[in-house]
Amino acid sequence: MNNFSTFAVRPTCTWALLLCFAVAVGGQSSPSRIVPPKNLPHTIENAPALANFFRALRASQSAQRLEPVRIMHFGDSHIAADILTAQIRRRFQEEFGDGGPGYIVPRNPMSTRRRGVTSGASNGWTIEGIGGHVAGDGIYAPAGIALATNLAYEKAWLQTSANHFEVYYVSQPGGGSIDVTVDGASVLDAPLSLVSRLPRLNYFSYDEPVADNYRVEVRTVAPGKVRVLGIVAERVNPGVSYDVLGINGARATRLLDWNAAAFAGVLTQRKPDLIILAFGTNEAGDPDWTAAAHQQVFTRILRRLHNAVPRASILIYGPPERADNPLAARRMRLVIESQRQAALAGNAAFWSSYDAMGGPGSMNAWITRGLGQADHVHLSGPGYVRMGDLFYEALMRAYRGGQ
Repeated sequence: MNNFSTFAVRPTCTWALLLCFAVAVGGQSSPSRIVPPKNLPHTIENAPALANFFRALRASQSAQRLEPVRIMHFGDSHIAADILTAQIRRRFQEEFGDGGPGYIVPRNPMSTRRRGVTSGASNGWTIEGIGGHVAGDGIYAPAGIALATNLAYEKAWLQTSANHFEVYYVSQPGGGSIDVTVDGASVLDAPLSLVSRLPRLNYFSYDEPVADNYRVEVRTVAPGKVRVLGIVAERVNPGVSYDVLGINGARATRLLDWNAAAFAGVLTQRKPDLIILAFGTNEAGDPDWTAAAHQQVFTRILRRLHNAVPRASILIYGPPERADNPLAARRMRLVIESQRQAALAGNAAFWSSYDAMGGPGSMNAWITRGLGQADHVHLSGPGYVRMGDLFYEALMRAYRGGQ
């Protein structure tokens, strides 16, 4: 089954690029009043906000739902490498079933190799959204990066076990054309023209009758502007699909800088059951940071997400401890509490990886145990696996009514 859809958007202002792991150090600003935490470590706060997500999990477990439960996890470098999230995905799929790998950008330079997935792209593509390459229309949703080229005969591909596929791309003035193939055979009646008077986010979907190991490939067939935003691969069966949408150096404001119509359009099409927001590490070192402004950013993001996908549950995932400089270390509790207040006021759940680590001073203890990196900002591979387990187990306690 083929399906085409279009989301019309208008150009927006460009946004400043964020460098990987970059931090700014400055004077301490005056925060707004912070309410002391009342939660215990490892506990999901405001778990009733996850009711729709938990309902979807139960329907999947009982085979009343025959499509994947979809999770979209946005964040910074803690998320981008897909080590923490790979563990969370593994736990979900072991317990609830494999709904496929979800949304992937081929040749994503920030991500480790996805288990059961091969993806890549030819050399003629530029990665937009990082490294100084930007698009003036702000269409990057949902991964924040895109593959762009003006050349014919370039290709990007994904190979995995699935039977539902979606290709997200941009139509624009001067656009080229693309073909979409599955195992080398075109699934289109004719190449897709990407010419449009205004920039538009589009998608094409295709289903196979049974899940198997397929190679989906996007090929440019004529010179012109082509931007591929990502490829979705899912299994049409009960289970969980987990999208990893992290960007090195990102701050939460980045979600507000993307073209709002395009972002809402992708969310509407993906139909997430749970959206996780994991930011705050980079903000903690910004010289002009304030708790009030940080809380307001999350309030705006929550409002935008609730308006776009009102049935989606939302969870704010507070950042781990950062101990690379005194300013950031002092601010981490304020960062956590401002996010917590936004969640409680904005119909979202909240979980603090900072508290799960042990709070102030815990990064040094995690480094000593081989669970943290020497930069005192990031966890090690085993540390991210451990944190993934802590988060998943907290979610499952809430799911089973253990709070």
